Amino acid sequence: MHDALTAPYDLKTGLAAETSEYNRAKLVLAAFAVTLCRWTAADEAAISVAGRVIRVRVDDRALVGGFLESVHPIGVIEDGPVDLVLSSLHKDLRSGEVRFVTEVPDAAHGFVADVATAVDELLSFDGLLEDVRCIAPERRRILDALAGEDTPDADIETLFLEQVRLRPREVAVRDAGAELTYGQLASAADRYAEVLRRAGVRPGDTVLVATRRSVGEIVALLGIIRAGAAYAGFDDDAPEARLARIIGKLAPAAAVVDAAAAGHPTLSDLARVDSWLPGEEIDADAEPPSPGHDDPQRTAYVAFTSGSTGEPKGVVVPHRAVTRLARTTELRTRPGDHVLRMAPLAFDASTYEIWVTLLNGGTLEAFPGRLPSVRKLEKFFTERKISVAWLTASLFRLVVKSRPQTLAGLRWLLSGGEVVPHDAAARVLGSYPGLVITNGYGPTENTTFTTTHTVRDSTEITGPLPIGKPIAGTKVFVLDRNARLVPPGAIGELYTSGSGLADGYLDDEAETNERFGHFSPDVDERLYRTGDLVRLDPNGDVLFLGRADKQIKLDGHRIETEEIGAILARHPGIRDAVIVVARQPGQSPQLVAAIVVNPGEDTEPRSLRAFLAQQLPSYALPALWVVVDEIPLTRNGKADEKALIEAATDREAAARRANAG
Repeated sequence: MHDALTAPYDLKTGLAAETSEYNRAKLVLAAFAVTLCRWTAADEAAISVAGRVIRVRVDDRALVGGFLESVHPIGVIEDGPVDLVLSSLHKDLRSGEVRFVTEVPDAAHGFVADVATAVDELLSFDGLLEDVRCIAPERRRILDALAGEDTPDADIETLFLEQVRLRPREVAVRDAGAELTYGQLASAADRYAEVLRRAGVRPGDTVLVATRRSVGEIVALLGIIRAGAAYAGFDDDAPEARLARIIGKLAPAAAVVDAAAAGHPTLSDLARVDSWLPGEEIDADAEPPSPGHDDPQRTAYVAFTSGSTGEPKGVVVPHRAVTRLARTTELRTRPGDHVLRMAPLAFDASTYEIWVTLLNGGTLEAFPGRLPSVRKLEKFFTERKISVAWLTASLFRLVVKSRPQTLAGLRWLLSGGEVVPHDAAARVLGSYPGLVITNGYGPTENTTFTTTHTVRDSTEITGPLPIGKPIAGTKVFVLDRNARLVPPGAIGELYTSGSGLADGYLDDEAETNERFGHFSPDVDERLYRTGDLVRLDPNGDVLFLGRADKQIKLDGHRIETEEIGAILARHPGIRDAVIVVARQPGQSPQLVAAIVVNPGEDTEPRSLRAFLAQQLPSYALPALWVVVDEIPLTRNGKADEKALIEAATDREAAARRANAG
C-alpha cells in the first residue's frame, strides 16, 4: 500500500461563470473525474465527498453538456473503493484538499493545474467530451519539448566519403584476418559495386547479404549502396520456410554469399556473388569517388520483423533515417573509437554499430563466431581494446552477473532491446568510474533508436531507467486510445514521427496503413504507433511501462509477466529469472518460469510457488517451471523464449511419465 498523496486545490477563478452552487459542485466533480481518467487511462472515477461516493462515467463520445448533466454531486454512502477524496469547507467544492487513494504517479506535478484547465474547457466547449484534454498551458510546453534537434537529410554514401577524405589512412574495419583503412574501404567498395553491376544489380534493386561479420560484409554493404541498391540481412538460423517467404517478398536481384552460406538451400535459385576476400592490392591514397546517388529518400535496407498474422513484415528504411542516427549527439561515436560489431545484420542494432561508427570515423571490430558468450566477449574486448559496445539488456545482465570485468575497458556501453536492468547498471557504474551507460529504446520502424537516456554515476539511478528523450530528427507523442494527447504524467501509447520513420512495410499496404499514418487530430504529422505504454516523469523523460499487448489474460485476469519475474528474482536462492508465456493451439496460455539458481542452493518449484503466493494472487503463479544454468539467448542477444518453453514442457512431460510409472 502506498502513502496517499494529498494536495491543496483552488478553483475559484474558473467557477466564476457558474451562478448555481449545485452546478459549481457538478463542475468541480466533473473536472476532477475527467482529469483523473486522462491521467490513468480509466473510463470511470469514484470520488468521495463528506463520506458519500460519487461515481462519474467518462464517455468521450458524449457531448460535454450531456456529460455535465450526468454528474450528480449528492452521492451515496457505500463501502466500495474510491479514487479520490475531496475535503472542502465549501458546498460548491471550489477549494480544499484532494487525497489520491488510487495511486497516480507524480500527481504532485501538475494534476491540480490540469483540473483547473478542465474546468475552463468544460465551461467553454460544447462538442464531444474527448476534446476536453485537461492539459494546463504550462504543461503543454512539456509535450512540445518532446522533440530532438533538427538534422538535415543526407545519404549514407555522402557522409561516408566525407570521413574517407578526413582520415584515409585510419582503420575503418577489422576482422580476425584482415583490416581496411577508410581509403582502402572506399576503393574496395567502389570495385565491388562494379562486380554487383556485372551480376545484374541496378539502382533500386535489393541485394541479400548472407555473410558472417567480417571486413567482406562491410565492403558488400558499401558496394551495394554505391551501386544504388538496398541491402537486406540473411538470418541463416531462421526456419527455411520463413526464409523462403522473406526471399519471396524481397525478390532480390542477387545474394552476396561467403563460404559458410554458399550451400544454404534457400539461396540456390538466386544470382549469387562471392563475398569480398582480402588479397588484392588496394591503393589507400586514391582519390575517393564522388557520391553516386545523392538521394536521402531512397531505400538503404529492408529489415524483417514478426507479423501479427505470422507472416514476416519487411520494414523499408531510407537513407535519411540511418544518417539521422549518425548525426545524433547522444549516439555519436568518436574518431579513434573501437566499436563492437556483433549484432546480426538482420537485427537493427547492426544499423547503429555499422553506420554510426563509419559515418563518424571510428573503427569497426568484427566479433568472430556465431553465438556470443561472456568468456569470448571478455577476451575480444581486451584484445581489440573495445571502447564502445551495444549489448542487449539480457546479455548486459548476464555479463554483469558473471564477468563484470568484461566492461572495465569501455568508455561507453549502450543497451536496450528489452528493459535494461537498472541494478546491473548501477553496479557497473559504481565499479568503473568514467564509464557511461545509455539506455536506448526504439522499434525497427523508427530506425533502431527513438529515445535515449544516459547515466554517468550510480547515484543517478534510483529505480528503473527511463527510456529518455527523443534523439535528433525525432518527435514523440503520448496518446490515448483515441489517439489524443494526454497530460504529462498520464499513461498512454507512444507514437513517434520524424526523419527516422520507415517508409512502411514492403508490399503490405494494409499493415502499413495500420501502423503508419496521420492518426491524431492533435498531431499534424505522419506517425508510427509503437504499441508501447509509457508516461512522462517530472523531468520530461519517457518511462516505459510495457507493451499495450504484453499483458496476458488468464481466467479473466490481466497479468503482467515482468512483475512476476521481478518478484521471483528477489528470492535469495535465485540468481536470475525470466517469465515467458507458452501458447499451445486449443489451450489457454500458460506462464512459464525459467530460473537460474545460486550456487549451493537447492531451490525447487514448490517452495518458489509458496514464495510467490505470498505476494501474488493464485492466478499469477506460473504453471510450468524449469531450472537452467544460464538464460539461453538468441543470436540477437535476447532471451530465447522458445528454448525455455520447450525445456519446461519437456520437464513437465517427464514428470508426468514418472508419476504414471
